[in-house]
Amino acid sequence: MSAFTQKLSSYLDQLRQRLPDRQAALVPSHVFFCRQVDLPEKLGREETYAFLELFLEANAPFPVDQLAWGYLGDPRSHFAFLYATPRSRLKALGFDLAGPAVQIFPGFVSLFGPTADQATIRFVSQNGVLSAIHLEPLNPVPSKVISFPIEEELLTDEVLLKARDGSLQEHPESDLQVEPGLWLGEGIELTADLKPRFALRHLSASTPLPSLLNAPSLSDETLWAADLRDDAFAKKESQTRLRSQWVWKSLRAAVATALFLLFGQLVSLLLATYDGFVEKDLADLEPKATRIENKLTLADRLTRSTKEDIRPFLLMEAINPQRPAAIYYNDVRSRSFNMLEIEGQSVQGVSPVNAFADAIEKIPGVESVVNNSRTRNNQTSFEFIITFKDLPNEPEGGFVLPNPDEPEAASD
Repeated sequence: MSAFTQKLSSYLDQLRQRLPDRQAALVPSHVFFCRQVDLPEKLGREETYAFLELFLEANAPFPVDQLAWGYLGDPRSHFAFLYATPRSRLKALGFDLAGPAVQIFPGFVSLFGPTADQATIRFVSQNGVLSAIHLEPLNPVPSKVISFPIEEELLTDEVLLKARDGSLQEHPESDLQVEPGLWLGEGIELTADLKPRFALRHLSASTPLPSLLNAPSLSDETLWAADLRDDAFAKKESQTRLRSQWVWKSLRAAVATALFLLFGQLVSLLLATYDGFVEKDLADLEPKATRIENKLTLADRLTRSTKEDIRPFLLMEAINPQRPAAIYYNDVRSRSFNMLEIEGQSVQGVSPVNAFADAIEKIPGVESVVNNSRTRNNQTSFEFIITFKDLPNEPEGGFVLPNPDEPEAASD
């Protein structure tokens, strides 16, 4: 298992080496010339881009096609913050606009987003360059950015704070609130949708603020507006990223589906194996179960035979006390353990027969009496079908059968 893990790790390392290193890049802020540009109302993204391009053509010391430029904007702001630098200067610094970088921004963009309640100066340091960002109340777009490199070989926290204090002495702003300390950039990470998040640590001579992982509050359109590449590159790259995201999502869905099917196959295999064990156990237990079932069937039959034995004398003993003297029996049958059939005659008509049937129905334990009686030629015959719900108890000492040697018993 360990050899397989090592081999898989080796393959993944090789794959990572072949993939391009996708990172965001921050250009030192001091190479840009910046302007606050008032915007007409209700301009769209493309109209704003064209408006600022015309502004550069009229005011920049270089032709627009020789400039790398971008701007920061926000719906809460009535102006845009425009910045530009010659492409040759970026090339001299080692920044390739056509390279693999996901985004290319000026360093001060890393602190874009948080607003202030009043006019404020906020300091940020990126790539050895200190920037003083001027903010209007509740407006995230800077009105001015002053940047200068720090002329020290070792950039310690004390050196950075000293450079900040020196910039305030060179550029005093009495009407602006100055935030304490400064924010120091400590790296960039990309989200799953390739949007940058900037890690910032606060430096202060007193109590520093907690570290900040700032994701600039920029939509996809305004994110590309802040990028230094031109609009044509931004549109092409946006489409490429959309296709890449779609391919990536499709690949993840395919992998998830394959894993689900593989899991289903494993579960099916495990269930089949389990079924085989269960069927084997059932096959082993089947003869034993058959023997037990046969024993239970025999026991049930013996129990029913004991409990439901046909005992006509017991049933007769229960009804005989109610028999009138005018009635005698011709035939008595019992086809079930709780049923008695009697055929007989009455010498005094049908009234004793009906009275006898009513009396039998009142006996405890009798469920029903079917009385079929008829009178013909002044002779009444009847047939009773008597059903018992509870069998009567046997008399103590058992039944006394008539003695044929005694005339009275015989006549009775």
